[in-house]
Amino acid sequence: MPSGHHHGDDCCGGGQDRAERALARARAAGLRVTEARRSLVRILAQSKLPLAVEEIHRKVGRQRADRVTLYRSLDAFERAGIVQRHTLEKGRSLYALTSGAHHHHHVVCRRCGAIERLAECDTAAVEAAARARGFADLSHVLEIQGVCPRCAHG
Repeated sequence: MPSGHHHGDDCCGGGQDRAERALARARAAGLRVTEARRSLVRILAQSKLPLAVEEIHRKVGRQRADRVTLYRSLDAFERAGIVQRHTLEKGRSLYALTSGAHHHHHVVCRRCGAIERLAECDTAAVEAAARARGFADLSHVLEIQGVCPRCAHG
């Protein structure tokens, strides 16, 4: 599990209030709010780190939701802007609740897995080029990998 990742109170932590806001956004998006989805959102709301599906599954419990259900729920939440998927090298994904308003990216250390939030997301030129080619309803996934200062000097 990557360490060193923190979103601050606007994104992760703050537990119950964040979970209730996320569930309200899910309802507003027309999504069903099942017990499994409630559990999923509570787990993400309590975590200060993005979580892998395996870790979410372990915390939710097999009786409440199988992995297929979790993947489907995460996909629906991602499309509704409730969850942000962080794609790491080698295809691994981690998931975190969004605040609903602030999109962001991360830089990930290839050696130790530390994750740092990047507040900036300046993709305006790339999105303008896509719109000029006739594309609409744009979205993007961007993760930057490198070697953190601790690994570079240690």
